[in-house]
Amino acid sequence: MGSRQARRAANKEGNLYTVKTGFNTIFTDQQLSATVLQAVQLVSPILIASNVLANLHVLRCLETDGHVSKLDQTFFSNCMYAVGHATGRRAVQFNRAKNVSLTESLDIYLQQLPQHQQTPERPTYLKDILNAASLMAQTNARNHIIQITLVED
Repeated sequence: MGSRQARRAANKEGNLYTVKTGFNTIFTDQQLSATVLQAVQLVSPILIASNVLANLHVLRCLETDGHVSKLDQTFFSNCMYAVGHATGRRAVQFNRAKNVSLTESLDIYLQQLPQHQQTPERPTYLKDILNAASLMAQTNARNHIIQITLVED
């Protein structure tokens, strides 16, 4: 289907198509392009580390008492705050006293990191991006983790 009208007609019938284009085609402004690429470079390590922490925390909870806390946006946001150090005006650090269970998982996670590896930087201007990412993580958890059941041997 080459024409735009044919794609629109197919979309109305429920046949959806994806149109791919290059990054530089959309972001022609060099300054905006550089800002977006910098945000991606800062967010990616936070997302990777927070996913590892979230998985470790869930596994640890299942192994210890079988109770897993709610895997909601707040949980995933706390994971993102925990793995990075905040910088910038009004920077908010992870509250260890308020999140005792996650703090225990965080300590285990940090002990497993190579000695030379530093925690990722989390500038305050990434807050909205990280909030969107934590909402996406909640949606993914809800869609892919249907039910956690412990089976006794």
